[in-house]
Amino acid sequence: MGTPFVLFPVRRRTTYLLPWAIAPLLIAQSLPTFDLASIKPQPWTNEGAVDVYVRGNTLYGEHADLYRLVDFAYGLRPDNLQLSGGPAWARHGILSNVSGADSVLYQVIAKASDGPPPSMEQFRLMLQSLLADRFQLKIHHDMKDLPVFKLVALNGGPRIAENRSNAKSSVSYKSENPFRMTAVHVPLSVLVDDLAYATGRPVIDKTGLTGFYDFEIAWSPRFLEDDLNTADGPAPDVPSVLMAVQRQLGLKLEPGTAPFDTVVIDHVEKPSAN
Repeated sequence: MGTPFVLFPVRRRTTYLLPWAIAPLLIAQSLPTFDLASIKPQPWTNEGAVDVYVRGNTLYGEHADLYRLVDFAYGLRPDNLQLSGGPAWARHGILSNVSGADSVLYQVIAKASDGPPPSMEQFRLMLQSLLADRFQLKIHHDMKDLPVFKLVALNGGPRIAENRSNAKSSVSYKSENPFRMTAVHVPLSVLVDDLAYATGRPVIDKTGLTGFYDFEIAWSPRFLEDDLNTADGPAPDVPSVLMAVQRQLGLKLEPGTAPFDTVVIDHVEKPSAN
């Protein structure tokens, strides 16, 4: 039987500042906090979850490195594009139970007060407060141009059928090679989200298509940077996602950049004891 988890009260500090410094402090103190929280190292043992999630009034982190916790706290994409800085132990790394591995993994159990569950935004703010308290995390925001794809219609027009009925929206997937997505009566935002996952980049919809559509698309689940230069070449047996979008939907993913709010870690320490 494993060691039972014990939740410890979150420490709250009192700081005295001159009047000219009170305004920034009031903003910081407005962050909600968890009632109880436990953070402890959780080495990888080749089994278990790797995630940060909410259930009821409690936030859980399982085998979570600091980058993953910061991603959740600030609503960042989990691909490192919006987060930088910090020591090697804080970053995404290979799951390992070997001492000195690239990243240190933690288990986090943080409980909000009893009553109606907080909103997801409140959970994010409480986690920001917890990271500042226990990891001494200090960050700043910086606008950066990040790589994206812009989804546009080809000159011949899109090859997707607009569905103007009152049909129920549905999406089904077959996780094979090729990966297959079949959609009925869905907005194009559904496709945009899946393409962002498939390419590892944010996708910005520039098609101007605002209705509901039926379509099917199949692509290789492996995305290659070389496809940026070969999407117009001979079609392979299993097309890349770039080729599939062009040849099956009459759309195109054009590489570009767009400004995004990013988070830079200025200072962080391994967490204080529970």
